[in-house]
Amino acid sequence: AELDALASKSSEAEAEAVALAKSFLESSSSEVRKALERFGADGRLVGGLRLPASAYNDFYKWTMLPVERAVERGTGGVHCTFSANVRDQVLSRALLESARQTPPTALFEALKDGLQELATRQFDRVIFEKLRADASLPGWGDEVLDAVCGIASAPRTLAQEVDISPTGSRRPPKAENEVFLQVFTGHDVKLSEDRVYIEATGPWHLVTWLETTLMQVIYETFFRARMRERFACEDATWYPKWMAEAFLRCARSTLAANGSGLRGAVFTGRRTGGLAWMMLQNLFIQKHFRDDSGASMCLGTSSVTAFYWLQDAGVPAEMIPKPAGTHAHELSMVLSGILGEIDDKAGMPLSQVVGHTLYFLLSRPQGDVQEPARKPMMPMLPDTLGTVAFMRTAELLKVPAGVHKGEPVLSIIGAARQDSGTLDAYAKIMKEFSFTGGLMASEIEVAQNLLDAKANGYSTFGAGGFFGDSEKAWNETGSNISMAIKVLCVYVAQERTAVDPVKTGDPTGGGEGKFEADGLISPERLSNLKSRVQRLQKAEAALSSEDLQKIFESSLQRFL
Repeated sequence: AELDALASKSSEAEAEAVALAKSFLESSSSEVRKALERFGADGRLVGGLRLPASAYNDFYKWTMLPVERAVERGTGGVHCTFSANVRDQVLSRALLESARQTPPTALFEALKDGLQELATRQFDRVIFEKLRADASLPGWGDEVLDAVCGIASAPRTLAQEVDISPTGSRRPPKAENEVFLQVFTGHDVKLSEDRVYIEATGPWHLVTWLETTLMQVIYETFFRARMRERFACEDATWYPKWMAEAFLRCARSTLAANGSGLRGAVFTGRRTGGLAWMMLQNLFIQKHFRDDSGASMCLGTSSVTAFYWLQDAGVPAEMIPKPAGTHAHELSMVLSGILGEIDDKAGMPLSQVVGHTLYFLLSRPQGDVQEPARKPMMPMLPDTLGTVAFMRTAELLKVPAGVHKGEPVLSIIGAARQDSGTLDAYAKIMKEFSFTGGLMASEIEVAQNLLDAKANGYSTFGAGGFFGDSEKAWNETGSNISMAIKVLCVYVAQERTAVDPVKTGDPTGGGEGKFEADGLISPERLSNLKSRVQRLQKAEAALSSEDLQKIFESSLQRFL
């Protein structure tokens, strides 16, 4: 009904998308009802149903875990702190103002409620067992399932301790093997202003599930507050109106994807209107993301929960995109803290190549991508400190063992994912280093980005907000909620590493990329950290190729 109302006001440019969206709802009405029957008109679960702990986790969380466990074993234990950065200054300041009221006002209270709920959100072990079998996931024995999910009679929850105190300050968890959620206000040395800190700390293999989950809680707090203000009505009234708008944007974006000739994945599950929307979004894209011959161009969905919930709802398998994904900056950032010493010796971000190689050996590739069909299992995400620095380092190293022993590290990479900077600059870098694998674009904000990607030699893409959530995708005056969550503190044997993780990404249009680092460190430590990052970004080898290879191999062996 809301789509019909929207269609009556649509422009000529939207006509094809409107027709496609309405046709889908008519032809797939049974499947749509099945997908949405767990949700009320406000987009929330009904009938006492609860979201599983992994509701907003991407597929890569499962594929990266074997590396995390190996690193934990090799170090005696790794703890991490994930910290949120609300980049939207207006929203960040509004949250700070809300937190400082006595008592805190509605915005902060809504965030508090969302975060406290995470302490009751249980892991659904059945989802993990199904994915282990369906995706043939290595490194997921019963011991690992027990460690992450708990046992069937005593499931784990996402967090065991929650401290939400605007007047508090960062502190360690009371129990070292539990996950601790903390919210407090403090000064950010990078921004030179106060802000609200929203953080999760715990053992790496447990706290990792909070990264995208925290982002979704924060996003949904702002999203719902913004929509209530915009529509001036209760959630059950405005949510269907918003979903109709998002659905129309999704239809337009799917048509644009069809016209690009690129195959793509749906990267959804954070900064989204919620799981109800994700279920509908995945159904639609799977059915209508096709080439001219009718062949599917959809590589899959990052949302494992949407996949299995659609299955459980009785939706036919051919209408559901399968789980897909790459890996994340988290891997390079954690290892940069643990292996900071080798980066300093090398004068290059060697730890990032260690992380990628561990993924190659321990995760889905299993050290063997000889068959062309297996090569896409090995992705590359090189922009943590800038793509050039990674490539300069990786081109000097060789695979140390297995069927690819002695081959260049870059030769085992199946897909190089662009995640910052510009599409053309990234493609030029790949060409400069004679990289022959596929290129994947994952900074898709508007339809033109797809055409630019195709023109620059990309063969695939991953997009999230572009498929419906982003107001900017089809309205240049639209407003999106910008934020990030990164691992900014790493602890080994309960001691904070001498070097803190940093992410800069690649620059856009010259200048520096986005600098993500802990805002609570001293100005002196921040200055030293920036100087160190600048040295590593130059990636001027301080050792011979032979010595670099030796350090590379000994670092890998530490975790194998």
